[in-house]
Amino acid sequence: MNLADQAPPVDALLQMHQDAFNMVTEGALWVDMTGKVHYGNESAAKILGYTSKALQRTSYFEINPHFSMLGWKRFWNRLQDSTSEYFDTEFVNGDGKLFSVRGRAGFDIYSIDPELCLIVFTATEAGKRDADLLEAVQEDANMGGWEINFTTNQVYLSPPISRWLGLAEERRFYPAAEFLGIFREHVVGDIYDDVRALYKRLKVTSGVEEVPLALRAPGTDQQTAPTDYIVRARSVENELEVYKIYGTLVRAGENNAQPVKRPLQEDLLRLALDQQSESVFLISYSERKILYANDRAAEMTGFSKRELLDAPTSKIADPERVEEFGRLYPKLRDQRYLEFPTQIRRKDGSTLRTLARLHYYRRGEEEYMIAINQDNSRHEQYSENLQLHATTLDALDEWVIWLDANNGVVLVNEAARRKLSRKTSLELEGMPIEDLMPDLDIPALADIRQDKIDGRSRSATDYIYTTTSGDDRTLQVRFAQVEAGNQRFLCLICRDVTVQYNNRRKLMKTKRRVDELTKQLQSENETLREQIEQVNTGGAIITVSKKYQRILAQIAQVADTDATVLVTGETGTGKELLAQSIHKFSNRGRKPLVSVNCAALPENLIESELFGHERGAFTGAFAQKKGKFELADGGTIFLDEIGELPLDMQAKLLRVLQEGEIQRIGSTSSIHVDVRVVAATNRDLEDMISQGTFREDLFYRLNVFPIHNPPLRERTEDIPVLVKHFAKVYSDRMGRNITHINPKDLDVLVKYEFPGNVRELINLVERAVITSQSSTLNLSASLRALRRNDRNDENLSFRSDKIVPFETMQKQYIIEALKRTKGKVTGPGGAAELLDLNGRTLMSKMNKLGIDRNKFTG
Repeated sequence: MNLADQAPPVDALLQMHQDAFNMVTEGALWVDMTGKVHYGNESAAKILGYTSKALQRTSYFEINPHFSMLGWKRFWNRLQDSTSEYFDTEFVNGDGKLFSVRGRAGFDIYSIDPELCLIVFTATEAGKRDADLLEAVQEDANMGGWEINFTTNQVYLSPPISRWLGLAEERRFYPAAEFLGIFREHVVGDIYDDVRALYKRLKVTSGVEEVPLALRAPGTDQQTAPTDYIVRARSVENELEVYKIYGTLVRAGENNAQPVKRPLQEDLLRLALDQQSESVFLISYSERKILYANDRAAEMTGFSKRELLDAPTSKIADPERVEEFGRLYPKLRDQRYLEFPTQIRRKDGSTLRTLARLHYYRRGEEEYMIAINQDNSRHEQYSENLQLHATTLDALDEWVIWLDANNGVVLVNEAARRKLSRKTSLELEGMPIEDLMPDLDIPALADIRQDKIDGRSRSATDYIYTTTSGDDRTLQVRFAQVEAGNQRFLCLICRDVTVQYNNRRKLMKTKRRVDELTKQLQSENETLREQIEQVNTGGAIITVSKKYQRILAQIAQVADTDATVLVTGETGTGKELLAQSIHKFSNRGRKPLVSVNCAALPENLIESELFGHERGAFTGAFAQKKGKFELADGGTIFLDEIGELPLDMQAKLLRVLQEGEIQRIGSTSSIHVDVRVVAATNRDLEDMISQGTFREDLFYRLNVFPIHNPPLRERTEDIPVLVKHFAKVYSDRMGRNITHINPKDLDVLVKYEFPGNVRELINLVERAVITSQSSTLNLSASLRALRRNDRNDENLSFRSDKIVPFETMQKQYIIEALKRTKGKVTGPGGAAELLDLNGRTLMSKMNKLGIDRNKFTG
């Protein structure tokens, strides 16, 4: 089969162009059997004054008020028997105003769905029928014109009729019910029933009728003879039903106003001719005059039928072909039938392109020419529009491809041809699309049609292809079904989204990186806040003790290595300060130091805090999180209170120390980390090993370089120095000017055992700075509190030769703090503040030691 035979006809191609780009200037509506509007193009919405979305929520009956459901079904059935129908009617716009339209309807013009009717229309010059009415009124003197409009339910009366009925001439319109009452007052005899019968006949079918009428003049009584009139009426029908009746009222005997009696057969023939969409002229051979013209002839030429009757044919002939038209008569007599394109001259001087079909007719001695003219301007406009749309398609950057039912190429625009192949458009016709776009998943036409019926919107398909130049590009492909006549086509509209996709990928990658950095920054901020919460010692170790100088020497020894350090000592001795010093003087000093209080972490969150987790690893894991080891990568991690780690976490920590790798919760891959570990504890780990609560192998991994931080009572020579240092720190912070410390107060402090070590000393000095009213540090109040504690607390013996177990001392100390705060643990005035502990740390210790805060409330 020739490829050209497979191509759709010109009209079908035009419709495909119109559908693909929605660029036609005519309005187009797709309406189903129930009258529901399924779709309207942009021109339809603009002409009707609707938005595109609002137009799809309307029914055809809202747009065309001349239709009823029954009339629509009759029209639907009539359309199924014909290819298409042209119509002239009135539509209602979004503001409720009537305007005249002309258009066509059918199933085969272009049907998205065989169950949908396509109605194409344009707004026409308003008031054509009104012009006919005005012409009828002016044809004869002493004649009145009238009109009944079923759409507006109003009656129009010309001034003569108003005078005859005694009505005001300036009022032209009356509600139908009001006029009916006026009419019944003036009509005489049984003629009213005849008029109603005429009205009913014209309301159901178009045609022309006449009936005599007797009206009583205004101001006369029944003794006065009525005036006789002749009513001539014509109905106007749209594609479904009669929507208007208009005509004249003439006094009988004037202007030859007598009922004309015509055979019924003639009336039917005239009616049939007036319904034709083509113009029909009956021309006399002998006189070269127009003997008859139907309604369509008057519309096409712009003349009235009266102006056309008995007019010479030169009145409508193409001025440039008048002589040629004269030679047609003998030629038609010989050939009996002629068909050719020509032009008709209109009343305004313009010409209309038509296709003329001439028939020869002879009756007796008389010869006639029957000229039937079909408006050919639409076809020429289609061709022009086709060329315009084809040019527009070729100018687009988007690809447009039409496929037949076998997925063979029917048409491609220039953009698609350039990118897909080096062949011409003609060479591409009939080629399987698989050869041009391999691996493209093309849906079946039936599936697309079903989606359309179900109201589903098919999403676009992403397709990666290689151009003729070897570049990989990303296409976004949309599919649409097109039906023209008995053929179905698949339209592919492809948009190159490579740049957008690349930008989107870059943006997503950048966003992921920003999210990671944000989370890392948040974690680092949390770490920084935790460090700020610790007592600010200025970052320096203050000591004059020879014993503590040995500790500093140990720090200097181990700082430059990556060895694991285990710092032991009582609570409050400043173990974290030693860890900070080790980090500061090491080659990792510019990297982060991350501190973790193992006792303050809930058991179910310890692993997540140390090693991190993936998104969705457990309930509440809404995002990926880096653990403390990852945050400390390249730096140092300080594991305070390492003895509080559960055994299972001890095993995982041991693996990190051995392998240098961590694994986030929910992940199957390991992450290498370069982290130096400094651990600290106030517990006897060797005793815990013997009790089975601490792993021996982990102890040896941690205890590579042990440093014992002595309690403050073992380096009493540092107490005066520390008091002076912290007095200056807090006085500067509070804006106090403290320059003197009572030596006697210092002597008392030196003799005090400081079970809370440096942390307790800091607490005591800060309280003294607050209560100081002069330049002398007020230590007396703090010292009195110490002596009162010694007298009142029988359970605490800081000067006894007998040393109680450390956990027992901790428990007693926490209980004493809870007694003083009446069970308040955190917040201002709470036990945590009194003990100078982190609130979470204190709560963890209370849980571990079995201390119930509720016993001390009240």
